Amino acid sequence: MTTKDSIQEQQAPPAVLTIAGSDSSGGAGIQADLKTFMAHGTYGLSVITAITAQNTQAVHSASRVSPNMVAQQMSAVMSDIDVRAAKTGMLADAEVIKAVATSWQSALEIRGTAIPLVVDPVMVSTSGTQLLDADALTTLREKLLPLATIVTPNLREAEALLNMAPYAIDSVNAMRQAALQISTQFNVEVTIVKGGHLQLADPGTVVDVVYERALDNFTQVSSARIDSVNTHGTGCTLSAAIAANLAKGLVIADAVRNGIRYVNEAIQTSYKVGRGAGPVNHAYALCTMPIVRPTLYNPHPFTQYLKDNSKGLWQQYTQHSFVGQAAAGTLSTSVFVHYLKQDYAYLKHYARATALAAFKSDSLGEVSVLVDAMQACVRESKLHVEMCAKWGVSRAEMEQEQESWSSVAYTRYIIDRGMAGDVLELLVAMYPCLLGYGEAARIAADDSKTLRQGNPFWPWISAYAGDDFQVAVAQGRQVIEDLVSRDILGPQRLKRLVTTFCETTTLEIKFWDSALEIN
Repeated sequence: MTTKDSIQEQQAPPAVLTIAGSDSSGGAGIQADLKTFMAHGTYGLSVITAITAQNTQAVHSASRVSPNMVAQQMSAVMSDIDVRAAKTGMLADAEVIKAVATSWQSALEIRGTAIPLVVDPVMVSTSGTQLLDADALTTLREKLLPLATIVTPNLREAEALLNMAPYAIDSVNAMRQAALQISTQFNVEVTIVKGGHLQLADPGTVVDVVYERALDNFTQVSSARIDSVNTHGTGCTLSAAIAANLAKGLVIADAVRNGIRYVNEAIQTSYKVGRGAGPVNHAYALCTMPIVRPTLYNPHPFTQYLKDNSKGLWQQYTQHSFVGQAAAGTLSTSVFVHYLKQDYAYLKHYARATALAAFKSDSLGEVSVLVDAMQACVRESKLHVEMCAKWGVSRAEMEQEQESWSSVAYTRYIIDRGMAGDVLELLVAMYPCLLGYGEAARIAADDSKTLRQGNPFWPWISAYAGDDFQVAVAQGRQVIEDLVSRDILGPQRLKRLVTTFCETTTLEIKFWDSALEIN
Protein backbone atom coordinates (compact mmCIF):
# COMPACT_ATOMS: atom_id res chain seq x y z
CA MET A 1 0.00 0.00 0.00
CA THR A 2 1.27 3.45 -0.92
CA THR A 3 1.20 5.95 1.93
CA LYS A 4 0.99 9.72 1.73
CA ASP A 5 4.55 10.01 3.07
CA SER A 6 5.95 7.61 0.44
CA ILE A 7 4.22 9.59 -2.33
CA GLN A 8 5.80 12.79 -1.04
CA GLU A 9 9.20 11.12 -0.85
CA GLN A 10 8.94 9.79 -4.42
CA GLN A 11 8.03 13.22 -5.70
CA ALA A 12 10.78 15.09 -3.83
CA PRO A 13 13.44 16.58 -6.11
CA PRO A 14 17.10 15.66 -5.46
CA ALA A 15 18.78 17.78 -2.79
CA VAL A 16 21.89 19.81 -3.63
CA LEU A 17 24.09 21.58 -1.08
CA THR A 18 25.99 24.84 -1.55
CA ILE A 19 28.80 25.69 0.87
CA ALA A 20 29.58 29.31 0.15
CA GLY A 21 29.35 32.95 1.14
CA SER A 22 26.32 35.21 1.09
CA ASP A 23 26.07 37.96 -1.54
CA SER A 24 23.78 40.75 -0.36
CA SER A 25 23.20 41.83 -3.98
CA GLY A 26 21.79 38.41 -4.84
CA GLY A 27 23.88 37.79 -7.95
CA ALA A 28 26.54 35.41 -6.65
CA GLY A 29 27.24 33.17 -3.67
CA ILE A 30 24.53 31.10 -2.05
CA GLN A 31 21.83 33.34 -3.51
CA ALA A 32 22.93 32.53 -7.06
CA ASP A 33 23.37 28.87 -6.17
CA LEU A 34 19.90 28.46 -4.68
CA LYS A 35 18.29 30.17 -7.68
CA THR A 36 20.23 27.85 -9.98
CA PHE A 37 19.23 24.77 -8.01
CA MET A 38 15.56 25.71 -8.27
CA ALA A 39 15.88 26.49 -11.99
CA HIS A 40 17.17 22.94 -12.45
CA GLY A 41 14.31 21.34 -10.54
CA THR A 42 16.39 20.41 -7.49
CA TYR A 43 16.03 21.24 -3.80
CA GLY A 44 18.65 23.67 -2.54
CA LEU A 45 20.43 23.49 0.82
CA SER A 46 23.02 25.94 2.10
CA VAL A 47 25.93 26.21 4.50
CA ILE A 48 27.00 29.84 4.87
CA THR A 49 30.74 30.39 5.23
CA ALA A 50 30.86 34.20 5.10
CA ILE A 51 28.62 37.24 4.95
CA THR A 52 29.47 40.02 2.54
CA ALA A 53 28.23 43.55 2.15
CA GLN A 54 28.35 44.02 -1.61
CA ASN A 55 26.46 45.31 -4.60
CA THR A 56 26.99 45.21 -8.35
CA GLN A 57 29.92 47.63 -8.07
CA ALA A 58 32.06 46.42 -5.17
CA VAL A 59 32.48 44.23 -2.11
CA HIS A 60 32.40 46.71 0.77
CA SER A 61 33.16 44.30 3.59
CA ALA A 62 33.14 40.61 4.46
CA SER A 63 32.85 38.70 7.70
CA ARG A 64 33.51 34.99 7.94
CA VAL A 65 31.26 32.58 9.81
CA SER A 66 33.20 30.71 12.51
CA PRO A 67 34.64 27.33 11.48
CA ASN A 68 32.66 25.68 14.29
CA MET A 69 29.40 27.14 12.98
CA VAL A 70 30.25 26.03 9.44
CA ALA A 71 30.85 22.50 10.71
CA GLN A 72 27.59 22.53 12.67
CA GLN A 73 25.63 23.63 9.60
CA MET A 74 27.14 20.83 7.52
CA SER A 75 26.45 18.24 10.20
CA ALA A 76 22.86 19.38 10.67
CA VAL A 77 22.07 19.28 6.96
CA MET A 78 23.88 16.10 5.97
CA SER A 79 22.76 14.03 8.94
CA ASP A 80 19.12 14.58 8.01
CA ILE A 81 18.80 15.14 4.26
CA ASP A 82 19.87 12.88 1.40
CA VAL A 83 22.31 15.23 -0.32
CA ARG A 84 22.90 14.03 -3.90
CA ALA A 85 25.60 16.54 -4.82
CA ALA A 86 27.35 19.58 -3.37
CA LYS A 87 29.46 22.54 -4.39
CA THR A 88 31.76 24.94 -2.63
CA GLY A 89 32.27 28.61 -3.38
CA MET A 90 33.79 31.37 -1.24
CA LEU A 91 35.42 29.71 1.78
CA ALA A 92 36.85 32.80 3.55
CA ASP A 93 40.07 31.46 5.09
CA ALA A 94 42.20 28.43 5.92
CA GLU A 95 40.30 27.49 9.08
CA VAL A 96 36.95 27.49 7.31
CA ILE A 97 38.41 25.37 4.50
CA LYS A 98 39.69 22.85 7.07
CA ALA A 99 36.27 22.75 8.73
CA VAL A 100 34.57 22.10 5.38
CA ALA A 101 37.03 19.37 4.38
CA THR A 102 36.82 17.61 7.75
CA SER A 103 33.03 17.81 7.87
CA TRP A 104 32.72 16.54 4.33
CA GLN A 105 34.93 13.53 5.03
CA SER A 106 32.97 12.74 8.18
CA ALA A 107 29.67 12.94 6.31
CA LEU A 108 30.93 10.59 3.62
CA GLU A 109 32.10 8.08 6.21
CA ILE A 110 28.69 8.09 7.87
CA ARG A 111 26.87 7.93 4.54
CA GLY A 112 29.08 5.14 3.23
CA THR A 113 28.66 6.27 -0.38
CA ALA A 114 30.37 8.86 -2.54
CA ILE A 115 28.69 12.21 -3.21
CA PRO A 116 29.82 14.37 -6.13
CA LEU A 117 31.56 17.54 -4.94
CA VAL A 118 32.12 20.48 -7.28
CA VAL A 119 34.79 22.90 -6.03
CA ASP A 120 34.68 26.42 -7.41
CA PRO A 121 37.99 27.87 -6.13
CA VAL A 122 36.70 31.40 -5.59
CA MET A 123 39.66 33.73 -5.07
CA VAL A 124 38.71 37.10 -6.54
CA SER A 125 35.30 38.74 -6.91
CA THR A 126 34.02 40.09 -10.23
CA SER A 127 34.79 43.60 -9.01
CA GLY A 128 38.41 42.61 -8.25
CA THR A 129 38.32 42.11 -4.47
CA GLN A 130 40.74 39.43 -3.18
CA LEU A 131 38.71 36.77 -1.35
CA LEU A 132 41.38 34.20 -0.45
CA ASP A 133 44.83 34.75 1.09
CA ALA A 134 47.99 32.70 0.54
CA ASP A 135 47.50 30.52 3.63
CA ALA A 136 43.96 29.70 2.57
CA LEU A 137 45.14 28.87 -0.94
CA THR A 138 47.63 26.37 0.42
CA THR A 139 44.94 24.75 2.57
CA LEU A 140 42.59 24.62 -0.42
CA ARG A 141 45.20 22.76 -2.41
CA GLU A 142 46.10 20.32 0.35
CA LYS A 143 42.76 19.67 2.07
CA LEU A 144 39.86 20.31 -0.27
CA LEU A 145 40.92 19.76 -3.87
CA PRO A 146 41.75 16.06 -3.29
CA LEU A 147 38.12 15.60 -2.18
CA ALA A 148 36.67 17.22 -5.30
CA THR A 149 34.94 15.37 -8.12
CA ILE A 150 35.12 18.44 -10.33
CA VAL A 151 37.06 21.68 -9.95
CA THR A 152 36.11 24.76 -11.99
CA PRO A 153 38.85 27.43 -12.01
CA ASN A 154 38.95 30.37 -14.36
CA LEU A 155 42.28 31.28 -15.93
CA ARG A 156 43.57 33.35 -13.01
CA GLU A 157 42.45 30.74 -10.46
CA ALA A 158 44.09 27.93 -12.43
CA GLU A 159 47.35 29.90 -12.48
CA ALA A 160 47.14 30.42 -8.71
CA LEU A 161 46.45 26.76 -8.01
CA LEU A 162 49.53 25.80 -10.06
CA ASN A 163 51.78 28.61 -8.73
CA MET A 164 52.04 30.06 -12.22
CA ALA A 165 52.65 33.70 -13.07
CA PRO A 166 49.51 35.76 -13.80
CA TYR A 167 48.43 35.57 -17.44
CA ALA A 168 50.68 32.58 -18.11
CA ILE A 169 47.66 30.73 -19.47
CA ASP A 170 47.30 32.58 -22.76
CA SER A 171 45.96 29.99 -25.21
CA VAL A 172 43.59 27.04 -25.46
CA ASN A 173 46.58 24.71 -25.48
CA ALA A 174 47.81 26.28 -22.23
CA MET A 175 44.32 25.76 -20.78
CA ARG A 176 44.54 22.06 -21.70
CA GLN A 177 47.92 21.73 -19.99
CA ALA A 178 46.63 23.49 -16.87
CA ALA A 179 43.56 21.24 -16.68
CA LEU A 180 45.78 18.16 -16.98
CA GLN A 181 48.17 19.42 -14.29
CA ILE A 182 45.39 20.27 -11.82
CA SER A 183 43.71 16.88 -12.19
CA THR A 184 47.03 15.06 -11.93
CA GLN A 185 48.55 17.09 -9.10
CA PHE A 186 45.45 17.18 -6.91
CA ASN A 187 43.87 13.85 -7.91
CA VAL A 188 40.75 15.53 -9.24
CA GLU A 189 38.48 13.45 -11.47
CA VAL A 190 37.47 16.32 -13.78
CA THR A 191 38.96 19.79 -14.22
CA ILE A 192 37.19 22.53 -16.13
CA VAL A 193 39.35 25.51 -17.01
CA LYS A 194 36.98 28.33 -17.93
CA GLY A 195 38.06 30.46 -20.85
CA GLY A 196 35.87 33.52 -20.48
CA HIS A 197 38.90 35.78 -19.97
CA LEU A 198 40.82 34.43 -22.97
CA GLN A 199 40.65 36.46 -26.17
CA LEU A 200 40.59 34.10 -29.14
CA ALA A 201 41.16 34.72 -32.83
CA ASP A 202 37.39 34.53 -33.15
CA PRO A 203 36.23 37.27 -30.75
CA GLY A 204 32.67 35.94 -30.77
CA THR A 205 33.58 32.60 -29.18
CA VAL A 206 34.38 31.39 -25.67
CA VAL A 207 36.10 28.04 -25.15
CA ASP A 208 36.04 26.06 -21.90
CA VAL A 209 38.38 23.08 -21.58
CA VAL A 210 37.19 19.94 -19.79
CA TYR A 211 39.69 17.24 -18.81
CA GLU A 212 38.50 13.82 -17.57
CA ARG A 213 41.36 12.08 -15.80
CA ALA A 214 39.97 8.53 -15.89
CA LEU A 215 39.57 8.70 -19.66
CA ASP A 216 42.60 10.93 -20.23
CA ASN A 217 40.27 12.90 -22.45
CA PHE A 218 39.97 16.60 -23.32
CA THR A 219 36.77 18.22 -24.49
CA GLN A 220 36.56 21.80 -25.71
CA VAL A 221 33.12 23.33 -25.25
CA SER A 222 32.57 26.36 -27.47
CA SER A 223 29.90 28.96 -26.74
CA ALA A 224 28.92 32.29 -28.20
CA ARG A 225 30.56 35.19 -26.40
CA ILE A 226 27.77 37.45 -25.17
CA ASP A 227 28.52 41.17 -25.07
CA SER A 228 27.09 41.93 -21.64
CA VAL A 229 28.19 43.45 -18.34
CA ASN A 230 25.79 41.12 -16.55
CA THR A 231 28.31 38.45 -15.65
CA HIS A 232 28.35 38.78 -11.86
CA GLY A 233 28.22 35.32 -10.32
CA THR A 234 28.78 33.32 -13.50
CA GLY A 235 31.34 31.08 -11.81
CA CYS A 236 29.02 30.37 -8.89
CA THR A 237 26.18 29.71 -11.29
CA LEU A 238 28.16 27.28 -13.43
CA SER A 239 29.37 25.17 -10.50
CA ALA A 240 25.85 25.16 -9.06
CA ALA A 241 24.34 24.10 -12.38
CA ILE A 242 26.85 21.26 -12.73
CA ALA A 243 26.14 20.09 -9.17
CA ALA A 244 22.39 20.18 -9.83
CA ASN A 245 22.81 18.18 -13.01
CA LEU A 246 24.91 15.58 -11.20
CA ALA A 247 22.27 15.34 -8.47
CA LYS A 248 19.70 14.61 -11.17
CA GLY A 249 21.77 11.69 -12.38
CA LEU A 250 23.43 13.13 -15.47
CA VAL A 251 26.82 11.75 -16.41
CA ILE A 252 29.65 14.21 -15.89
CA ALA A 253 30.08 15.13 -19.57
CA ASP A 254 26.38 16.00 -19.94
CA ALA A 255 26.26 17.75 -16.56
CA VAL A 256 29.12 20.01 -17.61
CA ARG A 257 27.88 20.72 -21.12
CA ASN A 258 24.35 21.50 -19.92
CA GLY A 259 25.74 23.69 -17.15
CA ILE A 260 27.82 25.75 -19.58
CA ARG A 261 24.81 26.18 -21.85
CA TYR A 262 22.60 27.23 -18.93
CA VAL A 263 25.04 29.99 -17.92
CA ASN A 264 25.36 31.21 -21.51
CA GLU A 265 21.59 31.46 -21.92
CA ALA A 266 21.22 33.09 -18.49
CA ILE A 267 23.64 35.81 -19.65
CA GLN A 268 21.74 36.21 -22.93
CA THR A 269 18.44 36.78 -21.13
CA SER A 270 19.80 38.92 -18.28
CA TYR A 271 18.48 42.36 -17.37
CA LYS A 272 19.96 45.41 -15.68
CA VAL A 273 20.27 45.35 -11.89
CA GLY A 274 22.25 48.13 -10.21
CA ARG A 275 24.90 50.33 -11.77
CA GLY A 276 27.75 47.83 -12.10
CA ALA A 277 28.24 44.23 -13.17
CA GLY A 278 24.74 42.84 -12.93
CA PRO A 279 23.66 39.23 -12.35
CA VAL A 280 22.65 36.67 -14.93
CA ASN A 281 19.01 35.67 -15.27
CA HIS A 282 18.93 32.46 -13.25
CA ALA A 283 15.19 32.08 -13.78
CA TYR A 284 15.16 32.56 -17.55
CA ALA A 285 13.61 29.11 -18.01
CA LEU A 286 11.08 29.55 -15.20
CA CYS A 287 8.65 31.93 -16.90
CA THR A 288 5.06 32.08 -15.69
CA MET A 289 4.23 30.72 -19.15
CA PRO A 290 5.81 27.51 -20.56
CA ILE A 291 7.16 29.36 -23.59
CA VAL A 292 10.61 30.69 -22.70
CA ARG A 293 12.33 33.60 -24.38
CA PRO A 294 14.35 32.82 -27.53
CA THR A 295 18.06 32.07 -27.11
CA LEU A 296 20.85 31.11 -29.49
CA TYR A 297 20.27 27.46 -28.61
CA ASN A 298 16.48 27.61 -28.72
CA PRO A 299 15.65 30.39 -31.18
CA HIS A 300 12.11 29.13 -31.80
CA PRO A 301 10.75 28.17 -28.37
CA PHE A 302 7.06 28.00 -29.33
CA THR A 303 7.81 25.72 -32.29
CA GLN A 304 9.92 23.51 -30.05
CA TYR A 305 7.17 23.45 -27.43
CA LEU A 306 4.62 22.29 -30.02
CA LYS A 307 6.88 19.49 -31.24
CA ASP A 308 7.85 18.44 -27.72
CA ASN A 309 4.18 18.17 -26.75
CA SER A 310 3.02 16.29 -29.85
CA LYS A 311 3.28 12.93 -28.03
CA GLY A 312 5.46 11.39 -30.70
CA LEU A 313 3.28 12.49 -33.61
CA TRP A 314 5.90 14.87 -34.97
CA GLN A 315 8.55 12.20 -35.34
CA GLN A 316 6.00 9.81 -36.84
CA TYR A 317 5.07 12.47 -39.39
CA THR A 318 8.52 13.75 -40.39
CA GLN A 319 9.88 10.19 -40.66
CA HIS A 320 6.83 8.78 -42.47
CA SER A 321 7.34 5.70 -44.63
CA PHE A 322 5.89 7.55 -47.64
CA VAL A 323 8.90 9.88 -47.61
CA GLY A 324 11.22 7.00 -46.76
CA GLN A 325 10.07 5.00 -49.78
CA ALA A 326 10.34 8.06 -52.02
CA ALA A 327 13.89 8.67 -50.78
CA ALA A 328 14.81 5.04 -51.49
CA GLY A 329 13.19 5.17 -54.94
CA THR A 330 10.91 2.23 -54.06
CA LEU A 331 7.61 4.10 -53.85
CA SER A 332 4.95 2.90 -56.25
CA THR A 333 4.42 5.30 -59.16
CA SER A 334 0.65 4.91 -58.90
CA VAL A 335 0.81 5.80 -55.21
CA PHE A 336 2.90 8.90 -55.92
CA VAL A 337 0.66 10.08 -58.78
CA HIS A 338 -2.41 9.62 -56.58
CA TYR A 339 -0.69 11.67 -53.89
CA LEU A 340 0.22 14.44 -56.35
CA LYS A 341 -3.36 14.71 -57.56
CA GLN A 342 -4.71 14.93 -54.01
CA ASP A 343 -2.01 17.36 -52.91
CA TYR A 344 -2.81 19.53 -55.96
CA ALA A 345 -6.38 19.86 -54.68
CA TYR A 346 -5.13 20.39 -51.13
CA LEU A 347 -2.88 23.28 -52.21
CA LYS A 348 -5.90 25.22 -53.49
CA HIS A 349 -7.50 25.09 -50.05
CA TYR A 350 -4.18 25.81 -48.34
CA ALA A 351 -3.83 28.94 -50.48
CA ARG A 352 -7.36 29.96 -49.45
CA ALA A 353 -6.43 29.47 -45.79
CA THR A 354 -3.31 31.58 -46.32
CA ALA A 355 -5.45 34.34 -47.83
CA LEU A 356 -7.75 34.12 -44.80
CA ALA A 357 -4.75 34.47 -42.48
CA ALA A 358 -3.62 37.55 -44.39
CA PHE A 359 -7.14 38.97 -44.05
CA LYS A 360 -7.11 38.38 -40.29
CA SER A 361 -3.63 39.86 -39.77
CA ASP A 362 -3.20 43.50 -38.75
CA SER A 363 0.50 43.61 -39.66
CA LEU A 364 1.70 44.54 -43.13
CA GLY A 365 4.87 42.56 -42.51
CA GLU A 366 2.86 39.42 -41.79
CA VAL A 367 0.57 40.08 -44.78
CA SER A 368 3.64 40.33 -47.02
CA VAL A 369 4.95 36.96 -45.81
CA LEU A 370 1.51 35.38 -46.26
CA VAL A 371 1.19 36.74 -49.79
CA ASP A 372 4.57 35.16 -50.56
CA ALA A 373 3.22 31.91 -49.09
CA MET A 374 0.23 32.01 -51.45
CA GLN A 375 2.58 32.46 -54.39
CA ALA A 376 4.62 29.53 -53.09
CA CYS A 377 1.45 27.40 -53.24
CA VAL A 378 1.16 28.30 -56.93
CA ARG A 379 4.80 27.34 -57.57
CA GLU A 380 4.34 24.12 -55.64
CA SER A 381 1.25 23.19 -57.69
CA LYS A 382 3.24 23.75 -60.89
CA LEU A 383 5.82 21.22 -59.66
CA HIS A 384 3.00 18.72 -59.16
CA VAL A 385 1.72 19.35 -62.69
CA GLU A 386 5.20 18.92 -64.19
CA MET A 387 5.82 15.69 -62.33
CA CYS A 388 2.43 14.24 -63.24
CA ALA A 389 3.04 15.12 -66.89
CA LYS A 390 6.08 12.79 -66.87
CA TRP A 391 3.69 9.92 -66.12
CA GLY A 392 1.17 10.99 -68.76
CA VAL A 393 -1.26 12.76 -66.40
CA SER A 394 -2.54 16.09 -67.69
CA ARG A 395 -3.50 19.18 -65.73
CA ALA A 396 -7.11 18.60 -66.83
CA GLU A 397 -7.08 15.15 -65.24
CA MET A 398 -5.67 16.62 -62.05
CA GLU A 399 -8.39 19.25 -61.98
CA GLN A 400 -11.06 16.57 -62.37
CA GLU A 401 -9.68 14.28 -59.66
CA GLN A 402 -12.19 13.70 -56.86
CA GLU A 403 -10.88 14.94 -53.53
CA SER A 404 -10.28 12.09 -51.07
CA TRP A 405 -11.91 12.01 -47.67
CA SER A 406 -8.53 12.44 -45.99
CA SER A 407 -7.98 15.65 -47.96
CA VAL A 408 -11.53 16.88 -47.31
CA ALA A 409 -11.15 16.28 -43.57
CA TYR A 410 -7.80 18.01 -43.44
CA THR A 411 -8.51 21.10 -45.51
CA ARG A 412 -11.92 21.75 -43.98
CA TYR A 413 -10.45 21.43 -40.51
CA ILE A 414 -7.92 24.15 -41.33
CA ILE A 415 -10.57 26.45 -42.74
CA ASP A 416 -12.79 25.79 -39.72
CA ARG A 417 -9.99 26.74 -37.33
CA GLY A 418 -9.46 29.90 -39.34
CA MET A 419 -13.10 30.89 -39.28
CA ALA A 420 -13.54 30.12 -35.57
CA GLY A 421 -10.26 31.45 -34.20
CA ASP A 422 -7.79 34.27 -34.67
CA VAL A 423 -4.81 34.44 -37.00
CA LEU A 424 -2.51 32.59 -34.58
CA GLU A 425 -4.88 29.64 -34.28
CA LEU A 426 -5.22 29.46 -38.05
CA LEU A 427 -1.47 29.59 -38.62
CA VAL A 428 -0.88 26.89 -36.00
CA ALA A 429 -3.40 24.71 -37.86
CA MET A 430 -1.46 25.30 -41.09
CA TYR A 431 1.95 24.96 -39.46
CA PRO A 432 2.49 21.17 -39.66
CA CYS A 433 2.24 21.25 -43.45
CA LEU A 434 4.82 24.01 -43.87
CA LEU A 435 7.20 23.00 -41.11
CA GLY A 436 6.83 19.24 -41.54
CA TYR A 437 7.44 19.13 -45.30
CA GLY A 438 10.57 21.22 -44.82
CA GLU A 439 11.82 19.04 -41.98
CA ALA A 440 10.95 15.67 -43.58
CA ALA A 441 12.65 16.71 -46.83
CA ARG A 442 15.79 17.85 -45.01
CA ILE A 443 15.97 14.54 -43.13
CA ALA A 444 15.73 12.64 -46.41
CA ALA A 445 18.17 14.94 -48.23
CA ASP A 446 20.74 14.65 -45.43
CA ASP A 447 20.51 10.85 -45.37
CA SER A 448 23.43 9.30 -47.25
CA LYS A 449 21.21 6.34 -48.16
CA THR A 450 18.79 8.51 -50.14
CA LEU A 451 18.89 7.65 -53.84
CA ARG A 452 19.42 10.69 -56.05
CA GLN A 453 20.56 9.49 -59.45
CA GLY A 454 17.76 7.78 -61.36
CA ASN A 455 15.23 8.32 -58.56
CA PRO A 456 12.02 9.74 -60.10
CA PHE A 457 10.96 11.09 -56.71
CA TRP A 458 14.18 12.99 -55.95
CA PRO A 459 12.99 16.23 -57.61
CA TRP A 460 10.03 16.23 -55.19
CA ILE A 461 12.30 15.78 -52.16
CA SER A 462 14.90 18.29 -53.37
CA ALA A 463 12.23 20.93 -54.01
CA TYR A 464 11.18 20.91 -50.34
CA ALA A 465 14.76 20.54 -49.09
CA GLY A 466 15.92 23.39 -51.32
CA ASP A 467 16.64 26.95 -50.34
CA ASP A 468 13.40 28.47 -51.67
CA PHE A 469 11.13 26.27 -49.58
CA GLN A 470 13.41 26.39 -46.53
CA VAL A 471 13.30 30.21 -46.66
CA ALA A 472 9.50 30.01 -46.76
CA VAL A 473 9.59 27.74 -43.71
CA ALA A 474 11.84 30.19 -41.85
CA GLN A 475 9.59 33.14 -42.70
CA GLY A 476 6.41 31.35 -41.66
CA ARG A 477 8.01 30.15 -38.44
CA GLN A 478 9.13 33.66 -37.56
CA VAL A 479 5.63 35.05 -38.10
CA ILE A 480 4.24 32.51 -35.64
CA GLU A 481 7.03 33.04 -33.09
CA ASP A 482 6.51 36.81 -33.28
CA LEU A 483 2.76 36.43 -32.77
CA VAL A 484 3.35 34.26 -29.71
CA SER A 485 5.87 36.74 -28.25
CA ARG A 486 3.19 39.44 -28.37
CA ASP A 487 0.37 37.25 -27.10
CA ILE A 488 -0.62 36.29 -23.56
CA LEU A 489 -0.79 32.51 -23.76
CA GLY A 490 -2.87 31.40 -20.81
CA PRO A 491 -2.97 27.68 -20.00
CA GLN A 492 -6.25 27.05 -21.81
CA ARG A 493 -5.25 28.91 -24.96
CA LEU A 494 -1.89 27.17 -25.06
CA LYS A 495 -3.58 23.81 -24.59
CA ARG A 496 -5.94 24.58 -27.48
CA LEU A 497 -3.04 25.54 -29.75
CA VAL A 498 -1.18 22.33 -28.92
CA THR A 499 -4.35 20.33 -29.60
CA THR A 500 -4.77 22.05 -32.98
CA PHE A 501 -1.15 21.37 -33.88
CA CYS A 502 -1.47 17.70 -32.91
CA GLU A 503 -4.73 17.26 -34.81
CA THR A 504 -3.36 18.74 -38.03
CA THR A 505 -0.17 16.69 -37.63
CA THR A 506 -2.38 13.60 -37.35
CA LEU A 507 -4.26 14.66 -40.50
CA GLU A 508 -0.92 15.05 -42.32
CA ILE A 509 0.02 11.50 -41.31
CA LYS A 510 -3.34 10.18 -42.52
CA PHE A 511 -2.92 12.06 -45.81
CA TRP A 512 0.24 10.08 -46.58
CA ASP A 513 -1.28 6.90 -45.11
CA SER A 514 -4.23 7.15 -47.50
CA ALA A 515 -1.88 7.45 -50.48
CA LEU A 516 -0.03 4.28 -49.46
CA GLU A 517 -3.31 2.43 -48.96
CA ILE A 518 -4.36 2.61 -52.64
CA ASN A 519 -2.05 -0.34 -53.31
